[in-house]
Amino acid sequence: MNQRVANRINSIVVSAYKFMGSVLLALIMLGLLSFLSVQGFFMVSRSWVTPTVMSPTDQEILTLNTQVAAQTSARDHVLAERRTVENRIADAERTITAERAFQQRFRVALHGERAARARVSRRLSELRREYGLAREEILTSNRAFSGLTRVRTDALYGARLLEQEDKLTINHHLAQLAQSNLSLAQSSVDLETRLESLNRELAGLAAVEGGLGKDSTPDGMTTDVLLLEREYTHSALELSRAEATLKSLREDLKALDDVALRYATLIASLRASPYLRAIEKDLTVAFVPYENLPQAGQGTPLYACSAKLFWCREVGVVGVVLEGEVSIKHPIRQYMLRGVMVEIQLSDSPAAREDLLHLGRPPMLL
Repeated sequence: MNQRVANRINSIVVSAYKFMGSVLLALIMLGLLSFLSVQGFFMVSRSWVTPTVMSPTDQEILTLNTQVAAQTSARDHVLAERRTVENRIADAERTITAERAFQQRFRVALHGERAARARVSRRLSELRREYGLAREEILTSNRAFSGLTRVRTDALYGARLLEQEDKLTINHHLAQLAQSNLSLAQSSVDLETRLESLNRELAGLAAVEGGLGKDSTPDGMTTDVLLLEREYTHSALELSRAEATLKSLREDLKALDDVALRYATLIASLRASPYLRAIEKDLTVAFVPYENLPQAGQGTPLYACSAKLFWCREVGVVGVVLEGEVSIKHPIRQYMLRGVMVEIQLSDSPAAREDLLHLGRPPMLL
């Protein structure tokens, strides 16, 4: 009796063990079949998307917003430097214009001064010639008059026809006549000195006018015209300095323009990211790999399925494609996918939490 009970229990245990083994094997086969089905689906299917809900508080959006703010601040700093460089360029251009105008007026004034001195020199030369002729006539007349007066005075005084006082008066007049002769001589010397000085100034002006901007030292230079030329030299140096500064500033401006353009391009690319669309409002989007994009036209129906592939229901439609490329991990395999984001309008809000949504129709028509 006991043996039959034991055998019965053993038979039940063996049957239960076989049943559990069969169940476990069926479950393993079902899991393997499900895994292979999912893997096979992703190998051949090009009609799925990965939904997500983005909000302004998402880490990726906050990071992008921080990058946009940083790049915008850097761009504004570059633009401020550009305005400073533009102001310096305008100042350099004003300096160049002023110095060129000064040098032009300097040459005109120098030419005019030289012409005026030449006219004065010619007049003085004519005056010296006329003065020399008149001086000789006056001196000859004075010498003749003085000699004759002295002879007559001595004769009259010796004949006692002339008083001592009258003789002294006549001698005084003769002394004044001699004084006038000395004055004529002094005036002649002054005129010669003035003419010589004027000729030296004229030669100096001619030397400066012919030697402006040259390294050689022309003949005829004087200290006065040398100091005059120094003003022109200072102007030439200031002009050269301003021109060199202007060239450097224009190169700096071009470099700043290039930097500002790069910042603008970078900011535009950051702003084009679909994540930043969620700064203003919550946005439901889906990631579409590039190979799935042809099936994700606007208005395409979206389906959510249980167990990823079975028992599907329509949950919404595809909206517009957002600009900018996005990279995320494959929902099943562990590698990165490149694609874009599209807006989706969901009639079933919980479907946004699904790992996958299917485009166009249910994958297994169930």
